[in-house]
Amino acid sequence: MQPPPAKPATIEPEAEKTSVIRTLPESERLCRERLKKLGVGFTAADALRDGGCRADHPVEVGLLPGGVELRPAATLSCPMALATAKFVDNALIRAVRDELGQELAAINQASAYVCRPRNGTQKLSEHAFANALDVSALIFKDETRFDIRAYGKKEAKEASLLQRIRTAACGPFKSVLGPGSDADHSDHLHLDLAQRRNGSTFCQ
Repeated sequence: MQPPPAKPATIEPEAEKTSVIRTLPESERLCRERLKKLGVGFTAADALRDGGCRADHPVEVGLLPGGVELRPAATLSCPMALATAKFVDNALIRAVRDELGQELAAINQASAYVCRPRNGTQKLSEHAFANALDVSALIFKDETRFDIRAYGKKEAKEASLLQRIRTAACGPFKSVLGPGSDADHSDHLHLDLAQRRNGSTFCQ
């Protein structure tokens, strides 16, 4: 009697998951190691594909350096997550402390990955590549909040903080747009890593 034909080999779910992790490009693996060293709380997210919108190895970030929460958690490319983490660690926490005497507890974000074009154009936004973050407010440990908006002369400290944040963000991020740049950015700071010639920045 002939033995029954062998069943085709199957990959168990956990083995498959391990295989996916091992196939990460070296740059992505190193990026995740840097996130961990900075104390960033994140999980791997599924690859994003929607027409021309895509992110091959995104991460979902809920916690930034210094225990600063990102509310809600944001789906970002690893390089964008790393740029955000470094910005918070190197500049934002200190700016809040120096200008307002407050301790930063959380960042409210209005948009991370979204498959859409730039406003008024057909060109895809950096949001479509998980390469951008819109910051709408900062939350302090006493539960007060700092909304991103234009501030007047009577709000000198708040205006100073907003300007300091924008100045510090220009360089770590390649685009920085906020109140005063145009009507679309009157109530948030848009930060992204758009690639330009010679690594130049666009900050308004």
